[in-house]
Amino acid sequence: MRRSLLLALLCFCLFLVATPAHSGAKTGAISTDHPLASRAGVDVLARGGNAVDAAVAAALALGVVQPAGSGLGGGGFALVARKGEHHVLDFRETAPKAASREMFLKEGSSSTLGGLAVGTPAEAFGLVELHQRYGKLAWAKVVAPAQKLASSGFERGEHLAKGLLKNPQMSILFGEGNRRSGLAAALLSLAKDRGESFRRGWVAQDLVAAVQGAGGVLTMEDLASYKVEERVALQGVYDGYGVLTMPSPSSGGTVLLELLGATEGVTSVQCEVEAAKHAMARRALSAGDVAVGSNPIDPARIAAIRADCGAKTYASEHYGALVEPPRNAGTSHISVLDGQGLAVALTTTINTSFGSQVVGPKSGILLNNQMDDFTTRPGQPNAFGLVQSEANAIAPGKRPLSSMTPTILLDSAGEPFLVVGASGGPFIITSTYQVIRNILDHDMRAELATAAPRWHHQWMPDLVMLEANHPAQAMLVEAGHGIKEVAGLSSAQVVVRKDGTWQAAADPRKGGAGFLVGQ
Repeated sequence: MRRSLLLALLCFCLFLVATPAHSGAKTGAISTDHPLASRAGVDVLARGGNAVDAAVAAALALGVVQPAGSGLGGGGFALVARKGEHHVLDFRETAPKAASREMFLKEGSSSTLGGLAVGTPAEAFGLVELHQRYGKLAWAKVVAPAQKLASSGFERGEHLAKGLLKNPQMSILFGEGNRRSGLAAALLSLAKDRGESFRRGWVAQDLVAAVQGAGGVLTMEDLASYKVEERVALQGVYDGYGVLTMPSPSSGGTVLLELLGATEGVTSVQCEVEAAKHAMARRALSAGDVAVGSNPIDPARIAAIRADCGAKTYASEHYGALVEPPRNAGTSHISVLDGQGLAVALTTTINTSFGSQVVGPKSGILLNNQMDDFTTRPGQPNAFGLVQSEANAIAPGKRPLSSMTPTILLDSAGEPFLVVGASGGPFIITSTYQVIRNILDHDMRAELATAAPRWHHQWMPDLVMLEANHPAQAMLVEAGHGIKEVAGLSSAQVVVRKDGTWQAAADPRKGGAGFLVGQ
């Protein structure tokens, strides 16, 4: 196994790079799923910015260079922590006011392509508020790296190149030298008016016209009235470390804490998979927007899951359609930790690869297809193969259930020391869980923790999705699990400060980069 891991590291060219310290440089670490975005963030850190400045700069840059995964046409979650305090900002897309629970039952309607698939885009509003509350550098300086990339062009990474081979029509996003002049103009407006043009100005008008022209129901009122929500982080303890993670409307934090609680001290992958089946079944049957329920962590339930692990697995009905696994393209995660102890876990998304494929003609902004994250057709799986309940039904202004799991771990002194999250639909949750356990329980460095072969189970379909060379495959088959081998499960980004050393690793599955500054 060790040989295969080292070979994977060489083949995928994992980046773990230290930048030289210089006058004014701050100490810190950042990891994203694109080297240019990580560079934008680390440069902001080196100029005296804090972790929030770096995370915002990286997120904006990702929207330029990795548009299949995230951008100003989407939304996301941010978890911010330092010793003694933590905050959660929810800027998830919402259903437009004209949306209805029956809107995708009509013949020919699509929750994945076209205007109806678009939820109210909110990344601009979320990043502005995140910086306004907790940032340090001037706003224009934080936006500048992304604006420069859009106006000057950049070299396409392998992940984007592969995405365009599958979706050649999305080449319309790029001009000569991969310049994105419309997006550069939108970013310039964002730098000047802190998002007002995205609420009531020319960018908002451009997006609404594009959506309505493609058959959607987004309006100027939806954008003008959008509100970033502050949430309360879910909290847990694992192996003596504090765990901060995402509450509703994400299911990720609840499932993560159930998995960690049910498997602490457990060494059997079979028991880990059984715990995932229980936790993901609960997600499917009861999880929804915060207005429906807060998904509390129940110690008695965790104890019951822990006790319900035998040598053999059970049928799906015991826990509460075989479809293709999700495409790891429609989300991006950023992990940052600075030398002042400020940590940011920021996950942004446009949902599936290239979202709705609706593009603002003037702004060049690619819009999300987040409406598919609702229960659009009861009893039928969505684009990620997830079957969901009435709790996640469409309603005007509602936020769809998410799997995004931005997470920060605290040491015994209450200081953030590990920041992690991932992309890849429901794979996000199990990938985040396995990276945490690889670091804490298996004493892996960050680069090995992200590169190690992973498994995934989401209750339905009833099978284990398994990467090649996973050492537990024979044991899982013996336990009665159906197995589907997959090429790659999610893409995790992690930074760690432990025992006086810093680590930053980007998952080799997506070709990102982890950088250190001031080391």
